[in-house]
Amino acid sequence: MSSRRRRYRARPKPELKKPPANAAITASEVRLIGVEGEQLGVVTLEKAKELAEAVDSDLVAVAQKADPPVVRIMDLGKHMYEQRKKHAKQKSMSKGGEVKGVRISFKIGAHDLQLRRERAIRFLDEGHKVKLEMRLRGREKGRADMARDKILEFIKEIPGAALEGNMSRAPNNISAVIARSKAAAPPKEDS
Repeated sequence: MSSRRRRYRARPKPELKKPPANAAITASEVRLIGVEGEQLGVVTLEKAKELAEAVDSDLVAVAQKADPPVVRIMDLGKHMYEQRKKHAKQKSMSKGGEVKGVRISFKIGAHDLQLRRERAIRFLDEGHKVKLEMRLRGREKGRADMARDKILEFIKEIPGAALEGNMSRAPNNISAVIARSKAAAPPKEDS
């Protein structure tokens, strides 16, 4: 019996594609856009390269499949940096942020409930998901249906919040994850 270990290599991070620039552009005529975004019209590639060199910038293909290809005079390094930042921001936003917790109890007071609601709204406004948790003690465990109703009522009072998935029931607690939704769907109940 052989005991070989599998060695896993870290996957290389997908790099952003570098747009064709300067010598990589092969078209004879191009539609040129200036540094400030102004249209400079259709010019020869040589003329476009001269104009880019004059302002100490790069000639970057923006729309290579267009006829003629669209190129822009810009700093390629700065452009790639901005693209990486934009990509990283989109990636972080797609994850939906952290899951923050808000705990409420069965016999919570009105003021305490209002404070928890405000905290949940603040977390949602920051782009996080919120896990609502209600601890059940003693006889409260037999009243899980009332606890569910209390959580649903709490969610309905938060503008733009929607239940993600279903509520989960453990022996001594009920929890639900909420997030901001564009079309604030009404919360659904777990049967």
